[in-house]
Amino acid sequence: MAQRDNLYRRPSGIYVLRITVPVRYRALIGQREIHASTRTTHLANARAIAARLLEKWYASLEEFRQVDKEKIRGNAPLLIGAGKISLALFCDSFGVGAETVVQHLLAANVPLYALVSNQRGFLIDDFSTLERDPDTHGFVLNNIAYDGAEAAVNGYMQLYQPQFALVELLNGREVEVTAFRANNGNPLSLWLLDLPGVTLNASSLFINNVQAEKLRSAWDKALAKSEPTLSAMPCAPVGVTPTIPVAATINPYCNPTYASMTVSALLKAFLVYKNTGDIKLASEGKIRSRIEHFVEIMGDLTLGELNRDVVKDYVTKMQNMPGNLYLMRRKYKISDTQKLIEIALADGQPVMSRDAIGRHIESLGSMLKWAKSERYLFDNPAENVLAQRRVMVREQDRRDLFTDDELEQIFSADWFKKGAGRPNQYGRYTSFRPFHYWLPLLALYVGGRINELCQLYLTDIREDKNGVAYIDFNLDAPDKVMDEEAQAGGVKSLKTVNAIRQVPIHPRLIELGLLEYVDALKAAGYDRLFPELKHNKIKGYRAAASKWFNENYFGKVLGFTRDGKKTFHSLRHTFINAVDKFEINERTIAQLVGHVRGSTTAMTTYRKDADVGEQLGVISQLHYSLPDIAQFDSQAGIKAVIDARRRHKS
Repeated sequence: MAQRDNLYRRPSGIYVLRITVPVRYRALIGQREIHASTRTTHLANARAIAARLLEKWYASLEEFRQVDKEKIRGNAPLLIGAGKISLALFCDSFGVGAETVVQHLLAANVPLYALVSNQRGFLIDDFSTLERDPDTHGFVLNNIAYDGAEAAVNGYMQLYQPQFALVELLNGREVEVTAFRANNGNPLSLWLLDLPGVTLNASSLFINNVQAEKLRSAWDKALAKSEPTLSAMPCAPVGVTPTIPVAATINPYCNPTYASMTVSALLKAFLVYKNTGDIKLASEGKIRSRIEHFVEIMGDLTLGELNRDVVKDYVTKMQNMPGNLYLMRRKYKISDTQKLIEIALADGQPVMSRDAIGRHIESLGSMLKWAKSERYLFDNPAENVLAQRRVMVREQDRRDLFTDDELEQIFSADWFKKGAGRPNQYGRYTSFRPFHYWLPLLALYVGGRINELCQLYLTDIREDKNGVAYIDFNLDAPDKVMDEEAQAGGVKSLKTVNAIRQVPIHPRLIELGLLEYVDALKAAGYDRLFPELKHNKIKGYRAAASKWFNENYFGKVLGFTRDGKKTFHSLRHTFINAVDKFEINERTIAQLVGHVRGSTTAMTTYRKDADVGEQLGVISQLHYSLPDIAQFDSQAGIKAVIDARRRHKS
């Protein structure tokens, strides 16, 4: 039965020991094979570690050999009938360790009971209506007196979350339980006990005799099977004390029911869940690529193999690998990941930044947090695996304002002076687009984010009953999504629900011909303010506009330094600071720019936004020292749109 050097290598390079469980012990242990990581990529070290692991394995098998067959068979009458037996009594009576019993109960999802005596509780008809803690997924009990009918609870009560109690027991801790199934025929009905609930341990946790007999019977059958004796096994060296029982091979992070599920399968399930909400295509792509990066580096592990040490090992590997494996693979034409990393580092390629590592662990942790809520895992092995970093940059310093000199340069372009672009010798507009004129002005006088402005419909330009023209940033149409970037299939997005707002159009924009241009677009059969912008499935309509302003116009044409401090978004910052100079009401400013309206329930829930007429008084005070800007030539703008869309088709 000797297993010598039974090692295999994962794609990550780490060696793993594969141990085959003898047939007679599979029912006791609950596994056919055990895969134990050596956590090293060096074969000599892996062999030494594997030898030590095998010593402990043989010592554990010796413990199982000594299981008292007479207890397993002789105490069977104890389980006759429809009663219940405590876990402690079951283990003592049948000579089986609590860890082994708990493992089987977890794998079989056996119901667990507690004996409750005259506890104050509340019967909830539909627990799905209760508030849940986002981290623990438990019930928030602050208002249960209003949600349920009060009564005294007595007798055996079935635990709502038996897996949690068993894992706590496995870790040697007592568990405090408040939620029990009502057993009244309604699957949504629960008993919630008043705090502190019931404190339970192995002596006060019960299983049905029927379930206990299933376990006992399976062990009895396993022990009855013939199997070579352990005498043929190599013995542990003299002086070596068995310290790790077989039950220690249980991964405390993993629900044994899903131990064989792979990380890639979990990712697939996670993305299915994410797509039931408003996940954008860009976010889905980032999550997928980062988790696939983990699989590439660490191997497509099963959840039974995934623990905190694996995640820490992943962090260590990222700290010592090139920042972009995709580019490195194209550069060096090498498919083997480990060899690629070695060659790239030897060639002086920079390693992954701390921010990049943080983003990878954030995505991995997000998936594992969801897996915990779905009971694939009992705990999140990536939680707080990276130490918190101090924020060294104030939020207000992440983007700089434009100075008066910079604004003068930005708004001195030829199209601002003429109100139109310059056509080529054939009368076509090949380089000018209407958004070159309107987007910077709208950001400066309305304060909109670039994607909010790029995706506007003509119907979003409206007038109230008093004739005040305004822009309605809304989610009216079914294709409008609430996010920073448009997702697949959706073509309109807002950053948050607070971005839903109505902002009056500054008189200066009306003077420059914005409303006349809107009418011209409608007459030409268009439905968007910027029909010349082509939709990008990842970045929405802002992709071309953002690249034009930040890279081409601001960076190359005007020659400003591109360090991320000043971008198109700086126009919005300039707007906010300009308004702040004469408006002291923070709520008004927050409404204009689409931020949360205050910090109290009264301000965010009960107080409604000011109407556009009230806001116009604030907007009208806004003034900048800009060069002379000519009124926009609407007919030239329509011609430029036609030329742009012709190029799209070609």
